[in-house]
Amino acid sequence: MKVRGLIKIAGWIFFGWGILVSIKGFLDAFWFSPESEFVPLAKWVKYAGFEIVYGLACCVVGILLFEYIKRFEVK
Repeated sequence: MKVRGLIKIAGWIFFGWGILVSIKGFLDAFWFSPESEFVPLAKWVKYAGFEIVYGLACCVVGILLFEYIKRFEVK
């Protein structure tokens, strides 16, 4: 069924995007410093935390779509 393929593609997009954003968030939080001297470190780490949570949420949505597709039976 074509709908199953669309759900699978959406799952991979969410999962891939989540991995990329999470990695960038971890790098920003622990290794990189702000590009501008006008950004306080506390705000930089807070935004990096947002990136981590957002990325992990996207991964969870991707995983949920993969689980949903298992229950989406072709008759």
